[in-house]
Amino acid sequence: MSRRRRATRKAPVDDGFWGKADVELAPPAAIVPTSDPRALLRSLGDPPLAPDPATAAGHLGVVYEEAVKTATALAAANGLLDPELFGER
Repeated sequence: MSRRRRATRKAPVDDGFWGKADVELAPPAAIVPTSDPRALLRSLGDPPLAPDPATAAGHLGVVYEEAVKTATALAAANGLLDPELFGER
């Protein structure tokens, strides 16, 4: 009988992926949420979904709006929103 081979462990992901912990990073740029979440969707035209592309576009538009709301909330929670949005400097 042959011996069962042990699974070889892959090396852990190193600093090449995550970066080094002791390196100072530049602060991220302030985020300004879009005022028109459906702009990208409109630029692509009606989605090729049957039976009614306009209805599909409406549903996709709602998804885009919710994604923008979620991203804006995450940015606000982490202090990344542009302070000029609130009249601050």
